[in-house]
Amino acid sequence: MATFPLLQLPLVAMENVLWTMSPFELNEVSMASTRAKGIVKNFSRSKNKFSVEFSNQGPSLSFRGKQNRWTLRMTTNKGSAGFFQFREPDNVNLIVKHSTFPMNDIKKWFDYAKEVLYCEIDKVTFDFDFSRWENIQTIDWLAGQGGTLNKLEVLKNNADSNAEVKDLLERIHITGSLKLMGEFQRDFQMEIPGKPAFLRIQNAQFINYDQFLRLKSPVIILWKSIITSQEINRFLNSWMSCETHLELEKFQINVSGPDAVNEIMDLPHERTNDPNLIHAFEGYPHSIRVVNEMFTIEKSDGKKKATVTVGQTWSGWHFNLIVH
Repeated sequence: MATFPLLQLPLVAMENVLWTMSPFELNEVSMASTRAKGIVKNFSRSKNKFSVEFSNQGPSLSFRGKQNRWTLRMTTNKGSAGFFQFREPDNVNLIVKHSTFPMNDIKKWFDYAKEVLYCEIDKVTFDFDFSRWENIQTIDWLAGQGGTLNKLEVLKNNADSNAEVKDLLERIHITGSLKLMGEFQRDFQMEIPGKPAFLRIQNAQFINYDQFLRLKSPVIILWKSIITSQEINRFLNSWMSCETHLELEKFQINVSGPDAVNEIMDLPHERTNDPNLIHAFEGYPHSIRVVNEMFTIEKSDGKKKATVTVGQTWSGWHFNLIVH
């Protein structure tokens, strides 16, 4: 196969060719020589940055552009190596590479790519279904990337890895979405640091009422919570008095059933059937079909109102709130 004299092209022509390349191709070109590395770095400095996602499952790195997604996955299985394209749902170009030490190699690959492509990890999916040593090594590496992430999703943790989950959250600041989808014991203790814009805890047994009052996220989703209907009523009274959750926008928490609303709404309220609110509850993150009554409450300063209802999802009954 004939070689293409990329580095001998005029500057404008060279940049036009670089624009057509994937992040993986740019990374490969940069390894050709010191001059090639400098050219790719200069080009990447002015180019629109990629959104980068890391997962320790695989493990894999995904670079998301405006219309395409490029994913690199390392595996110990030689038979799985290859290049694959998937047009749905978002034009995924998947490269699977064989490696004797997948995690170490993908870390090294990104540490180099970060320098050349001027990219940072934006989202992490962390599966704790690995050894404690492997989890700690990955946490150390992620913390060394800058200490801030836009999105973090924690999967498959158990009692043995709860301390590592706590370490991860203490060392990395989450600004956007934090999803804790694993299992936590009821006696587990962990504060949710910072103020992620979106907080979802799939098993919130460790969040008691006092800790709930300390949560600062605008959107809070708590499933399998131990917080009672009486405590939800106390929370609503505190919200109406402008004492807590001043930046709250949306809230969902499990309840015992549709009758729980009777104890929860033992406070001043008005009934409403506003179709705009019905539509809002059908959307993310509540995702419920409104078949029960909706109630509107108002803050004591008159600046904001909230509408609430109970609804059923695949996991049971939930109390839902939207501030407006």
